[in-house]
Amino acid sequence: MYQEYIADRLPWLGPRPVRTLSCLYTNAYGNRFLIDRHPDHDAVLVVSACSGHGFKHSPAIGEALAQWVIDGASELDLSPFALARAGRRVS
Repeated sequence: MYQEYIADRLPWLGPRPVRTLSCLYTNAYGNRFLIDRHPDHDAVLVVSACSGHGFKHSPAIGEALAQWVIDGASELDLSPFALARAGRRVS
C-alpha cells in the first residue's frame, strides 16, 4: 500500500510506522447524545455528542448550542438528548 499510494506523494514518509495506536472513542449511555443543563447547576451545559458518530453532527450541535447559550433556546428540538431520557443522573 505504501509503494502504490503513498511513496510518490509523500516521499519523506517512510514505509514503517513509528508507532501505532488504536482508535478509541467514548459511548454515552445507550449510544445517544447527551445535551442538557446540569440538574444542579443551571449555568452548566452537559454536552456529550460522542458515541463514535458525533463528529458528523458537530456543526448542527455547535450551532444549536450557540443559539441556546446566546438566545436561551435552540431552533432545534434538543429534548431527545435530555439527561432524563438517558436514564442517568449527572453528579
